[in-house]
Amino acid sequence: MKTLAAGLRALRGSGPMPAVWITNVAGPVIAAAVDAALADAFGGCAPVQWVRSTAAHGNLVNGYREPTQLGVDRWVGAIGAHRWLPHDTLLVVTAGTATTLDIVTVGADGRARFEGGLILPGLALMLGTLARNTAQLPALGVEEVKAVKEAGTVAGAHLRWADNTHDAIAAGCLAAQAGAIERTWRALGERGPTRCLLSGGARSALAGALAVPFEMHDNLVLLGLHAMASAGAWRPSP
Repeated sequence: MKTLAAGLRALRGSGPMPAVWITNVAGPVIAAAVDAALADAFGGCAPVQWVRSTAAHGNLVNGYREPTQLGVDRWVGAIGAHRWLPHDTLLVVTAGTATTLDIVTVGADGRARFEGGLILPGLALMLGTLARNTAQLPALGVEEVKAVKEAGTVAGAHLRWADNTHDAIAAGCLAAQAGAIERTWRALGERGPTRCLLSGGARSALAGALAVPFEMHDNLVLLGLHAMASAGAWRPSP
């Protein structure tokens, strides 16, 4: 938070701040800290919009049974993905604490729909759970998994059986992540062409393990926030 506060203060000299748009899935404590940092930086002069999931944005309809229950990071990421590739059916994979697989389809009439998706434990969470809940398995980090992947234990469609426990854990967790992505991609492919977008902090670890075509994107949520702000979807948060 000190880094955030310092960065916000540095923006004061760049001119008036018309608005601040925020997505937060880290909980109320983090939200309060961000509010305090904004107040310190701008003295309450910059209206703050805490974005929430809605039933629709532009021509993208939220297909969740209860649209407001969709994680706002997933919703805004879907908006960003659709903004980037507005005519394509998309499998949006975000590899973070959780790995989320979100599906955006586009109908013949050009209307887009967030269909829903899957949530599974992220790569680091899988690794940590094995270490914490078994008696003798070692703890591995994502960087160690990347090293195993680069050594060729898991490479796209080629899965080599590991001959040691360290590599077996890394390969198993990568295969579980890749398997969910590939199965979903194939199911969507039965309906028509699909583009897979890969983002999130663990994206580079997953990238070489996938046997389906994909495109990397670092900032889908920021792209979605920009789309919302550009559309004028503004109302000051209470």
